Amino acid sequence: MTSTPDTDSTLTGQARTFQVVAYVAAVTLAVQLLVLLKLLSLISPAADAFSHGDWTGFWEAAKPVFRRLVTFLPVVCYLGGLLAAAEIFGRVSEGELFSRANSKCLSEVGSSLLWGAAATALIVPILLGSIDGDWRFGGFHLEPETWVIAVVGGAILVLGRMMARAQSLSGENASLKAELSDFI
Repeated sequence: MTSTPDTDSTLTGQARTFQVVAYVAAVTLAVQLLVLLKLLSLISPAADAFSHGDWTGFWEAAKPVFRRLVTFLPVVCYLGGLLAAAEIFGRVSEGELFSRANSKCLSEVGSSLLWGAAATALIVPILLGSIDGDWRFGGFHLEPETWVIAVVGGAILVLGRMMARAQSLSGENASLKAELSDFI
C-alpha cells in the first residue's frame, strides 16, 4: 500500500512541517560544520610544512585538522539520518505511507542514530587517542543521551525492517489470494 486517498490532513500537514524542520536542521548542521571546522585556517600551517618537506612539522600542524574532522563524525552520521527523515516526511505529505521507500528510509534513520551514538561513544575517542599518539584504548564516553540515541535508533531501525517485512508478507498474501480466486 503506497498511498491512500483518505490520508488524514493533520498527518500530511505535520509531515510537511517536519520536512521543513528536517531540512532547516540539516542546513544548519552543514553550515555549522563548515564554520566550526575552520579548515582553511587549520590547513595553512600543514600545507606550509608539507611544501617545505618538514614531515614532523606537517604531522604536528595536521593534528588539529584531523582532530576537528574526527570530532564531527557523529554530526555527519546524524546529518544522514536527518536527510532520510526529510524524505519520509516528504512522501507522507504526498499521501505515501507504507511504502518500501519509507521503510528503507526509516531503517536509514535508525542506522544513522546508531552510528552517531557509536561514533560518539567509541569511534571518536579511539581516533582522537590515535591522533594524539596514545595507541591504547581511549575508553568509552557514554553519556545518558548517547544511550538514549542508540536505543531509539535501534528501535527505529527495527521498525523500518518490520515495516518492510510486513509489506513483503502483504504482497505474498495478495498473490496467494489471486491464485486462490483463480483456482475457485
